[in-house]
Amino acid sequence: MNTSVVLVPGAPALVPELSGTAAVESAHRVAGVLDGLRRASAHASAVRVVGTDPAGRTLGDVRSTLRRWGADVPVGRPDSPLAPHDAVPDAALIAWWLLDRAEIDLPRTFTGVTGTSHTTPRAGADDLVVVVADGPASLTPRAPVPEDPRGVELDGRLGRWLREPGALPDPGQTVAREIGWWSRPAWRVLADLVDGRAAHESFSWAPFGVGYHWAWWR
Repeated sequence: MNTSVVLVPGAPALVPELSGTAAVESAHRVAGVLDGLRRASAHASAVRVVGTDPAGRTLGDVRSTLRRWGADVPVGRPDSPLAPHDAVPDAALIAWWLLDRAEIDLPRTFTGVTGTSHTTPRAGADDLVVVVADGPASLTPRAPVPEDPRGVELDGRLGRWLREPGALPDPGQTVAREIGWWSRPAWRVLADLVDGRAAHESFSWAPFGVGYHWAWWR
């Protein structure tokens, strides 16, 4: 696929209106994500977002809010139709928020992938594909899932995989569920998209015991 591919984190904790002062810990990293998205979209004509969604939903260019997490922050292009309440998957909401913050005013769509199947999105040569995915949520005692050395090891391997060519490290669905690697389906799609190539740019961080990663395949 002759497209530009970007990996972004999908955590509501990155949104200042949702996490308050805790977002300060990631502010400089979020700024890096936004800068990378701007550069990656410079020659794009549309954005195709992929993320894990148990319902496997797809969306067109709609707008919504972050109200489900407690803050009525609008997301989406202002001229797009308003989606019904709860119709927009979590991964799409965060992707929309990041695209808005990066001031990327391109048509956008969302493809949700599940744990039993993963569909590589159809994209044109001038499209930007944004994959929303996190590492395991079991990296420290403050994580959503009890600290697990298997999660710590996997997150480190995922960070290295972004920088080095090779196969995606994948412990399987059972272990992924136990260590809070809920984004596994989206990572598998990402692996298909980049086909063993290392990212041109990447960085990783984990302020809340969850692995966050950004990468760009030009």
